[in-house]
Amino acid sequence: MVQQASTAIHRLAYRRPFAEDRRVMDRWLNTHFSDAMAAGLPESNLDRFAIPAPELPTDSLRGSLTQLRLESGVFLLDRDSKLIAWNQTLEDLFVEVEFLASESLPNRLPIDMVQILSGGSDLISLGATELDYSFQSKDDRGRMCFWDVSGIRRDYNSGANAISATLIRPVALLKTDAAEEGLSLSESLLVYQQFDSVDRQICEAIAMGDTTGDIATMVGLTRRSVEVRRAKILERFQFTRPVEIVRLLVRLEENGLL
Repeated sequence: MVQQASTAIHRLAYRRPFAEDRRVMDRWLNTHFSDAMAAGLPESNLDRFAIPAPELPTDSLRGSLTQLRLESGVFLLDRDSKLIAWNQTLEDLFVEVEFLASESLPNRLPIDMVQILSGGSDLISLGATELDYSFQSKDDRGRMCFWDVSGIRRDYNSGANAISATLIRPVALLKTDAAEEGLSLSESLLVYQQFDSVDRQICEAIAMGDTTGDIATMVGLTRRSVEVRRAKILERFQFTRPVEIVRLLVRLEENGLL
């Protein structure tokens, strides 16, 4: 008799609900893309299609997004659906993907994910001010996940230009083996003890909420090297997000194992 594999959906825990991340992003957009940017534009002579989009400070926008410390990945698109800025969490979700300003969504993302996200962005660019949906797709490690997405549109320069922000996070992991529950606490401790001093420093810095740039400076590596090491650390622990490292270190400390 052949035993068929069962499937199980494992919800992923976060400190903050997706809706709260969205509210924080909404306030951020109001601060950076309000009609106050329209100062000096004569409303009576406004031609919404003739006015070029102003050059946006992409570096400062990226820094500001990262400072929000959202648990959701965020990326900004201009009215031509070109990538403007994104936060560190998005890079953490897709470590093997390189995000570049002034390009469309990277094609190294899963193709079905690109199609779904691009479709949502198209609806936003056509005038939808808000968009919430979910879909199923693999993450960059090949695991099937359920993802929540929220899109927000903001017009600025008195409506002559627009920008869209998209929030995305995996909310559940689909496993083909219902008995697969990840490592036990003792197994996780063994993995941690096998790390070298740099990987342990990275784990501790993640637990302190340090950014990738901060960690790179501290351990004397490039940002890219830190990102690759972090991805391998997550894989060793069978984790999906850096926040799980925080919880593990807290549990190890509470049990007197650190």
